[in-house]
Amino acid sequence: MMNFFDELIFYYIECKINNSYTNRLMKYGNTPQGLFWKNSFTQIHRFEMIITALNKYYNLKKFSVCDIGCGYGKFLEFLRNRLNKSTFQYQGCDLNNTLIDHCTKTYSDKNCKFYKKSSPQGMVDFSVISGTFNLSVTNNIKIWERYILKNLANIWKQTNKIMAFNLLHKNEKNIKQGLYYTNKNWIKDICEQNFGKTEFIFSSVLPEDILIIVQT
Repeated sequence: MMNFFDELIFYYIECKINNSYTNRLMKYGNTPQGLFWKNSFTQIHRFEMIITALNKYYNLKKFSVCDIGCGYGKFLEFLRNRLNKSTFQYQGCDLNNTLIDHCTKTYSDKNCKFYKKSSPQGMVDFSVISGTFNLSVTNNIKIWERYILKNLANIWKQTNKIMAFNLLHKNEKNIKQGLYYTNKNWIKDICEQNFGKTEFIFSSVLPEDILIIVQT
């Protein structure tokens, strides 16, 4: 249960996150750069890693998924193109009103809903968080990690099968130029103590990336 100090800090963090993305979108629009991605290649490569990992454990023919930090809906487009013979229920969650409004107008149908929140609306099979925790709006690493873990705990409660999220990683945890880097041993211990069986997937293309798969 959060104390009053954490509630205030997390509220402040989410306001800063919201403002950062609003300002960025005003400059770059609905592009990878508008969401602080380096380029579309790294964005799509991370999506590929996630889908490959989920498909390793489950036959992705019929499932429900929540995309936390859905941005302008690129992961949904990716899913529709990659899994065109699958039937899936999709929900996108984001803190930014501009992004949620865009996605609601562009994509919403009976199998696709968007919400201004940071955890799934109801239970889902898979929760996916791609890039959401990399951009830190504070230089206080302990506060940022508490914020990440609070969100992961809320997401985990609404996840039936797998929670998949990516982080940057180094041998020593730090925040550098606004980017948070975890230590893989630390995050694995945290996930296994608080959530479920945890596995890492690495990429030779993005050597500083780590995809964390947590199973119920």
